[in-house]
Amino acid sequence: MGDKPAMTPPPSSQIEQSLTGTWAVWALVMGIVALKVFAARATGSVGALTALTDSIMDLLVLGMVAGAGRTVRTVAADARIRRLKGSMVIAAGAFMGMVCLARIVQPVPLSGGYWGPGAALAVIGLTLGLAWLRGQAAASRPSEVRGEVRDQSIAELAAAGVLALGLIAGVILGAPALDAAAGLILAIWMVWGGWALIRTADDTTHAGAPTLVPSTPPVRRGPWG
Repeated sequence: MGDKPAMTPPPSSQIEQSLTGTWAVWALVMGIVALKVFAARATGSVGALTALTDSIMDLLVLGMVAGAGRTVRTVAADARIRRLKGSMVIAAGAFMGMVCLARIVQPVPLSGGYWGPGAALAVIGLTLGLAWLRGQAAASRPSEVRGEVRDQSIAELAAAGVLALGLIAGVILGAPALDAAAGLILAIWMVWGGWALIRTADDTTHAGAPTLVPSTPPVRRGPWG
């Protein structure tokens, strides 16, 4: 008698499909990841490395979601994915938090000139593009869902802004400890977002907001986290 709801696809599946099937979205996502790799490699920034770690966690789970899409999607399966992603993000955030704390105590000068901050500003631009695409996909959804999409985009832009400020302070102002502090903020945000995923894993009342964009600890990470 309770079996039927368990086999019902999550309400976000249509938006997920419309987003994940878009080449423009995947191009922007991989562009963001590539820019973070470049910024971390060019400058030695732990802030960029923390942001990149979060993106990698998202991509790993997107791979799991793609694999799960070959079978019947259920609310229970999505809840398991949320719990798994939450655990992964908490572990990664805790590790990067310790790395950032070490860099705050013992700062290491950053290198790379203006390339690192430039890459961080480009991340903000691509994140804005993703926010626009997500808003278009959710335009016909209820106002509650649109509000959740808006909150997610604001959270992602805030995280990208923290990354950019850290790189500007570390490279241009010569204060690498501030870059590490920005990384610590992102790491704490990761842990918080991971815990929110675990805590709300079984809550499907707000599962309509798509969250394709890697890189951001959310107000709520949505159906995939």
